[in-house]
Amino acid sequence: MPQRLVVLSLPQLRRRDVTPGAIASLESLSRLGSLVDLIPAFPGLAASSFATLMTGTGPDEHGIVGDTYYDRAEGRIAGRPLPDSAVLAPKLWEWLKRERPEAKVMLWFAPSTHGAEVDLAAWADAGATLSTRPEGLAAELVARFGPLPASASPTDEPPRLEAMAWLLATAASVIVAEAPDLAVVRVPYLGQVARRYGPDGREAGRSVRTFEAGLREFLALLPRDTAVVVATESVSTPVFEPTFPNRILRGLGLLSLKSGPSGGLDIDLNSSAAFALADHQICHLYLNDPRQIGPVAAAFAGPHGSGVAQVASMGQRAALGMDHPRAGDVILVAEPDRWFAPDWWSSRAEAPGHPPVSASGMALATAGGLLLNPEHVQGSLGAPPPGADYLGVLVSSVTLPPAAISGPIRASEVFSVCQRLLA
Repeated sequence: MPQRLVVLSLPQLRRRDVTPGAIASLESLSRLGSLVDLIPAFPGLAASSFATLMTGTGPDEHGIVGDTYYDRAEGRIAGRPLPDSAVLAPKLWEWLKRERPEAKVMLWFAPSTHGAEVDLAAWADAGATLSTRPEGLAAELVARFGPLPASASPTDEPPRLEAMAWLLATAASVIVAEAPDLAVVRVPYLGQVARRYGPDGREAGRSVRTFEAGLREFLALLPRDTAVVVATESVSTPVFEPTFPNRILRGLGLLSLKSGPSGGLDIDLNSSAAFALADHQICHLYLNDPRQIGPVAAAFAGPHGSGVAQVASMGQRAALGMDHPRAGDVILVAEPDRWFAPDWWSSRAEAPGHPPVSASGMALATAGGLLLNPEHVQGSLGAPPPGADYLGVLVSSVTLPPAAISGPIRASEVFSVCQRLLA
């Protein structure tokens, strides 16, 4: 008989955090089943990594080349969060619905799933407003657990711990009440702390301990016949300085600017010969003038290559698994200790006003609607892990076949592991 399956997608979960004993509940779970090193998806960004976990394919197939992308046909930045329809490969829940049309599916705060044809779902709309499927579920959750914790103002530190506890408690309650055949729950807490304070410092260590307390309660509430798979979604590395590709393009005379709708300067996407969509440690350079591909790639590979580990253009994008129409004409990968900032402005007077940040949507790529303070970015993600300390992990409550646990496995293999447990 197919098992009910809960899949936890956890940014910043590392093998060293699970054993020996840091996240004791996962170590205990692995003793019942399996534990194997996991090579995080590339690019290691929320939307892209989650799509790889849930489709078993890479960006060249599922089309999610980052947390956002430039829609060439419409001449605009595809807004975040991306909808379910943006993922072009079949998802795990779609496969399950084909195999078992009566199966019940739950998606809890999962990236790029708004509009998915599932039975139960929860997500945060703009302004951290809770939305659910079915619609009435939101009121029930708020009545029982209170509102989704959110910052009082954009300048406040977000209530990361409170939001994590709320997310796990509500997910467990719905799983117990509704008994979905597949429940996919994303818990961003560890990744949020790693990006704000760095992945290896005191705050990161404290976050592992507090996460364990919440996770232990969540797992204890699950029905006994539930199989659990826990997979690393992405891993952050310590960073100390941003790189500003749009400023470089501006200095090369390739970036066209115009007055912003709320003051300052905005990028003119149509008139620019080239512009940069910065996405943590990945940057897509889109060119309206194809003749500039060679010179732009050469500039970032040479005199303007500080903080850039790799430059891929044209056929080289295939080696990154990013040969897709949504990807930039030139793709930059940052050094492990650097990240890409969206800034094209060089002074406070030039910075786009807020709200809105800019009509082009360019600053939304890494800022989530806010202008980032580089001092608040101590960790970043997207680039390949620089060493064993930044490997992820897969934990299963069910013993997996030897072929599946010979390890390390790739993020794309999580899909087949879940299929096996649901079949």
